[in-house]
Amino acid sequence: MADNDNKNIDFKSSKDKLEKAGDAKDSRQKKTHSRKSFAWWAGVIVLILISITFILPATGVTSLFMDTSLEFGRYNGESISYENGSYMYNQFYNLYMQYGGSMDQYSILSQAYYNTVMNVALTQKAEAAGLYVSEEMINAGIINSGYYNNDSGVFDESLYQAAGVSERTSVYNSVRDMLPASTVINDVSTVRSSDAEKAFVSSMASHGRTFDYAAFNYENYPAESVAQYVNSNPQPFMQLALTSLSFTTQQEAQSAIDEAAADPASFDAKAEEMSASSQNVLLYSLENAVGQESANAVFSAQEGSILGPYASGSSYLVCRVDGTPAMADLADEETAASVRSYINANDAALITDWAAAEADRFYQEAQTDFDAAVQDFGITVINVGFTPVSNNSSMILSGLSSTDPNGLLSSAANSDSAYEASLFSSAEGTVLAPVSVQNGVIVTRVNAETEDTANSSFVETFYDYASGSLAQSDLQSAVLTSPDFEDNFYTVLLERIIGAQQ
Repeated sequence: MADNDNKNIDFKSSKDKLEKAGDAKDSRQKKTHSRKSFAWWAGVIVLILISITFILPATGVTSLFMDTSLEFGRYNGESISYENGSYMYNQFYNLYMQYGGSMDQYSILSQAYYNTVMNVALTQKAEAAGLYVSEEMINAGIINSGYYNNDSGVFDESLYQAAGVSERTSVYNSVRDMLPASTVINDVSTVRSSDAEKAFVSSMASHGRTFDYAAFNYENYPAESVAQYVNSNPQPFMQLALTSLSFTTQQEAQSAIDEAAADPASFDAKAEEMSASSQNVLLYSLENAVGQESANAVFSAQEGSILGPYASGSSYLVCRVDGTPAMADLADEETAASVRSYINANDAALITDWAAAEADRFYQEAQTDFDAAVQDFGITVINVGFTPVSNNSSMILSGLSSTDPNGLLSSAANSDSAYEASLFSSAEGTVLAPVSVQNGVIVTRVNAETEDTANSSFVETFYDYASGSLAQSDLQSAVLTSPDFEDNFYTVLLERIIGAQQ
């Protein structure tokens, strides 16, 4: 441990040496920008990029543990433990102080654990490579950590000198312990891709196709079939005009009811304030929101009644009855769409059987003229934009998941590799056979292969960044799936922490 109280650190010298070393590294690797991936799972980005923050054991933080030391896992024989002063201990408190208001403590503990796993694994890699952490590197790391920055965001040596010895020692140790791991991840993410590789991927990105497809699913289930379904089972589709107010707490909701009882006009004032208006609500929809018993109570109430509060998810509803129950008005598009959604969720076979037969009829006609078939069937075609050959696994090539606005073609391609291959190998104008997807069927026309130079330019510009991010992601995945990683986090969490508190 460094005696930071008695030695004067030459911060200017360290900063100058760091900048010169950075310039030399840039010259060797032709690095054009730093890469900070947002794809790191379980908070790995916090481990590598977050500014170092020294947090003394916080008062007022709920204690999670019955034990003074808990081992949650091991990496290559090294224990991953929570104990006073350990890396995981400090990670937990640092993250709690940053995210304690928006994350539960178990999630924060999980993030601290996986941060620690990555730190242990990468530190071991650094040691195996013979990486040496010099005093200059540590001092430069302290400067760049931001811990001693002033209000202008600039390192202020007076703040360092004013800090207590235990605080300075903790910051020093934190930076020292993080440097091997951060050096490894920085080296991995800054390896420059070859020009030939970039040119190859750029060429892939510049050639692609567009597609048009007709979808037969619950959204275009025939109106006459919808009416027959409602007539055969009318109860769920009774509708009632309601004005509903949503409150965060039960107390707020009850207060609104009490005010309305004393002054009915207050309800209208509250509705106007909350931009609420009277709307027709189907019985089944209200049941889904507040439960069957409460929904029946609302539908049985007299016009003008104010009822509630009813728990609905994380909020509480207060409802005013603005009419009397009636059969669903299927002439209203929103109401008809709601009924179609109900059929799709509760009687999907009706949709799939109709869709299969309708798509077959459409396909036969579309073989001759796709556009004419669209007109005859009165359906809307979904246009899929320029898409390179990609199976949606690339972060640099636009796959169907981003070019298909409705997602049905993308879903079909993901579930059937042969169908996906036919999209990019079939001749221009080919109408592919119907394929089932999400309780429906689609029929797709393959358009001509085209070239998009803008897409190619995008790859040229961002390929180095993307390859660096992928390298980081691959390294993280390699660590967390390594046979050297013994992961007992959730077992220990359930048995030693949650179980001990019950």
